[in-house]
Parts: sequence; structure tokens; C-alpha cells
Amino acid sequence: MAEGFHPTTATPASAASAAPGIDGCKAKDAETDALRSDAPVHDRHADTAGNALTRPVLAALSAGLTLGSAGGNLMPELLSDFSGSMHLGNTEAGVVAAAQLLATAVTSIGLSRRADHPGRARLARLGALAAAIGFAASALAGNAAQLTAANVIAGAGLGALMVASTAGMASVGDPDRTSTVTVLGATVITALLLIVLPAANSAGGSGTGFLVLAACSVLVLPLCGRLPERPVAAARDTSAARNPGAPLLAGVALLAATDQGAWSYTAVLGEDHAHMSTSAVSTVLAAAGVIALAGIVAGSAAARRYGRFAALSACVIVEAAAKCTVAASSSPTAYAAATIVWQAGYLAVLVILLAAIAAADPSGRWIAAATGAIAVGTALGPPATGALLDAIGYTPLGVALAAATFIGAAPLLHMIRASPPAGHDVSALRKF
Repeated sequence: MAEGFHPTTATPASAASAAPGIDGCKAKDAETDALRSDAPVHDRHADTAGNALTRPVLAALSAGLTLGSAGGNLMPELLSDFSGSMHLGNTEAGVVAAAQLLATAVTSIGLSRRADHPGRARLARLGALAAAIGFAASALAGNAAQLTAANVIAGAGLGALMVASTAGMASVGDPDRTSTVTVLGATVITALLLIVLPAANSAGGSGTGFLVLAACSVLVLPLCGRLPERPVAAARDTSAARNPGAPLLAGVALLAATDQGAWSYTAVLGEDHAHMSTSAVSTVLAAAGVIALAGIVAGSAAARRYGRFAALSACVIVEAAAKCTVAASSSPTAYAAATIVWQAGYLAVLVILLAAIAAADPSGRWIAAATGAIAVGTALGPPATGALLDAIGYTPLGVALAAATFIGAAPLLHMIRASPPAGHDVSALRKF
């Protein structure tokens, strides 16, 4: 997409144009159907070119996505650091965590308008530098106020890095392959950090994990220059630079809120409702983290074979049913199986979601705003889920999570179904 779409072979429609008639019309219709966003993905991207997904580019995208989403994905370990380094209670630690997550969300949404401007590498470097300063200051903080301020700085840096990185995903040819390998890489790196952070805290004391994250932010700096810039074709298409509609962003935020909220209470549900031991729950969560990687591959393969609309619809149904079972079932077996299926479904939905939004707007503005919405949902999901659990109990919570998942996915599915053929005006998508 660096220079727009470049057909490499004659299409049926172009061949038929030499002999107009019924056959030519049928060929043109077939081409249009193949280019629809809910058609099998391999048909639409076979003849497109864009920035190559080289190893340096993949490293930059994966590292940016990993650090940009560190606030949500690494929050269990960060909460431990908050509590241990400052001897904070659960409520105070939660306030610090919320401050970081909200800073990431506000920065991501605020900077999304710059996603389609030149200078993504510079924005990413500034974000990584701010995150490094914030995390280092967190390790050196002497009181709760300093810790909170330091985490706001770190969160803002993570938001800027997230915007630049996810916008870069939209500038690489074949958004499905790009989202698949990027999310896979970020998931593996996050899993390693979940092992390294507690080990660092054990070896160096509470707060050492912040220094590890500061070091990671510094290590990302050289990779920022590899982030793809906005495609030339997108720069010429003013319609592609329009902002995504509020329903789409609200739906993405709701999906993120249900996932992060449910994930925050997964251990509680397993121990208190399924009556499992702490070690058994830990084993289930560890298994889910490994087996769920298959969801990334499955989601991408399904989108390529059946189209994004059909693939996302199926994955949303599976994920919603699994989330409901995790919260509602008191059976240890059902809890374990549903947790694994849910995590695989979550990663499949994430891969298809990022690819669909990147394909709808190659300028990168939409996907940058969507990641901001994900950050908002990540920040608001845990307290909302906890309040629902206290108010209505386990089974109603499961039903509410499933219903919210369907509601959140609706605008995204509508956007995919309404997407025009590639290379056409996307202004019809503004309301979504």
C-alpha cells in the first residue's frame, strides 16, 4: 500500500472489457464481490502491494504493541509493585493503576489525529522515552503522590508509542498477516515479561520491575525508526483520513472492557465459585496463556478462508459463550475448558479486529483511535465488572458479559459488512 494498489495480473473484468456484454458484466460483478471486505481475504489482497513486513518492521511493531499494552497486560505484576514498594492498600494501588491506564487511553485518543501525519518514528521515540522516564521515576518514588505522577507520565508515553505502532500496522500490505504476526510476537514477549518481572522483584526487591520496564522502553528506541509511515495512496485520499464514528469506538471499548474486566476476576471466579485451589487456578491460567496462541493463527486463517465478517461472527459467539461459562459455571472442568477457549477466542477476535480496521483506513488514524478505545475499556472494565459481581452475582454476571460482547461487536461487524471495495471511497463508513 506504500504506492497504492498495484494489480499484477489482468483481472476478469479487464479481460471482459474488450468484449462488453453479459459475460463482461458477470466478470465485473465477480471482481466487486471478491473485493468486498467480508469476502475471503486472500481474494482481495492477492494483487496489492505495500510496505514490506520485514523482520525489523515486525520487531518494531511487536515491541511497540507490547509496551503500548503493558499497562493492561502486565497490571497484575504492576499492582504487586504498587503495593510492595509503597505499602499501598488495594484501593490505593488500584487508583495508581487506573491513573496509568487512563493516561494511556487519553493520550492514544488525543494523538490518533496525528497517526496519518509523517513522523511516526519521532512520535514513537518520544513515547518510549517518556515511558522510560516514568517507569524509572516509579522505581525511585518516595510516596504515593510521586508514584501516581510517575505512572501518569509512563502511561502517556505508552499511549504515544501505541498510536505510532498500531498506525504503522495499517501501512503494511496484507493487514491480516500483519496483525497476526504482530499480535503473536507481542503475546510471546508479554508472556516472557510476566516471568521476568516477578523474578526481578524477588531478586532486587519491590519496584525493580519498574526498572525492567524502563530498560525495555530504552531498548525499543532504536526500533522506532523502522515503523512504516503513512502510505502515499492514503495520503492522497482525504476520505480515508476521516475519524471513525463514535459507535465503532464505543463498541471496541466495550469489547475491551468485558475482556479485561472478566480477566481481572478470573482467579476469583475459579477459587470462589468453581471451588478450585489457588494452584489449580494458576495452572489453568498458565495453560490458557499457552494454548490460546492457537487462537491467533485460527482467527487469521478463518478470515482468509471465509472472510472477516463470517470469521469474526463465529469468534464472537465462541468468546461470548466461553466468558459466560467462566462466570456462571460452578464446575471446575467447565471453568477450565471455558477459560482456555475464551482466551483463544479473545486473541482471534483481536487479530481480526485490528486487521479489519487497518484495512478500512490505511492512513492509520482509525486503528490508532481504536487502540485508544481499547485502553479506555481496559481501564474501566475491572471496576465495572467488580461492581456487577457484587450487585448481581455469578450467573447474571456471565449473562451480562456475553450480552456486552455481542453489543460491542455489532458496530464492528456492521463496518465490515458495509465496507466498499478496496480503493473506493470510504466516507460511507464514517457513521460506524
